[in-house]
Amino acid sequence: MESPSLLAHTPQKTMAQPRIPSSVFEGLFVRGLEPNTQLAKGLRAEGYDPKCPEFDYPVQTWKRCVALARDVCFAEFSDAEAYRLLGRKLTEGFADTLVGRVAAVALPMIGAGRVVERLPRYLAMMGRPDLDVQLVPLGERTRRVTIPDIHNRPEFIAGAMEVALERAHAQPIISVEDRSHLGFRLLIRW
Repeated sequence: MESPSLLAHTPQKTMAQPRIPSSVFEGLFVRGLEPNTQLAKGLRAEGYDPKCPEFDYPVQTWKRCVALARDVCFAEFSDAEAYRLLGRKLTEGFADTLVGRVAAVALPMIGAGRVVERLPRYLAMMGRPDLDVQLVPLGERTRRVTIPDIHNRPEFIAGAMEVALERAHAQPIISVEDRSHLGFRLLIRW
């Protein structure tokens, strides 16, 4: 379901492939999921060793590791449910990292609206400063968010945002409105 509006608002950029900081890997695979033997072995095979992390990793390594975690930890769920749960685990775990604590401590104080407005900043902290996020207010507690991310599933980002908004004392409802090969659009309500 590719909409012309999503394609029109998604600028094409020619950039080097993003690199994902090790703190993001730590947040999901060490603190969020607490890897079991099968997951830890698979992560090492995909290029991430939780016991000997590098400074950052190519986005392709990130994608392979997330797909592995989906298969190992949430095999009984649909893709949409599994990736949403992984996104939730990412934010929960990242908030326990040194870098993540800095952002997480402010969430209850700034409120849900500002959490959504800061989404581009949070994505940059997670290795994605390349994303030109478009936020459209649709009322006091509703935003339409277009994210030109071709590397993460929309449900993954939705799950991550749910936890961030819950930490801001909101009860979010996040739906995937549109997706294409260029990115996706979320409707965020709280």
